[in-house]
Amino acid sequence: MLKKTFALEAMRQKIENAEFTAGDSSDFIDYGKPDKSQLKAAQETIARKMKEAADLKAELHMLIEQTPKEAVEEWVNWHKTVLQGILLEPKTNTQAKTRAFTARNTLAEWDKVLRREQDYVGINWHYLKDYKAKAKKEFKTSWWKFWQ
Repeated sequence: MLKKTFALEAMRQKIENAEFTAGDSSDFIDYGKPDKSQLKAAQETIARKMKEAADLKAELHMLIEQTPKEAVEEWVNWHKTVLQGILLEPKTNTQAKTRAFTARNTLAEWDKVLRREQDYVGINWHYLKDYKAKAKKEFKTSWWKFWQ
């Protein structure tokens, strides 16, 4: 893989981590029965992480603009290949059907990245957790191999 492909994915994962942390704090507010100080801390975390995510999305936009087309296509196509594999899985129950629906929607978002209609695609941590883990592992492992 191209070095720029790894940079794109690293930025995508930073955005995803910031949004996940904000969502986790939101869940704590909704379900954790926080006291006043915990509530304030969670609200501050949400605000900070959502701002961080917005700033990172602006950086991702600039990075995509500056990245050679081949690297953007390689990045998008890696994700599309994983999602197309998920769509080939048997849809034997409601969970599998929802997984396929989520994969199909995520695939459509990656197509928008290719067409330059959007920059960021998040990966559903519940229905596509294996895909999310694969992206994390593939880009971390391959990045290390790239430098060896």
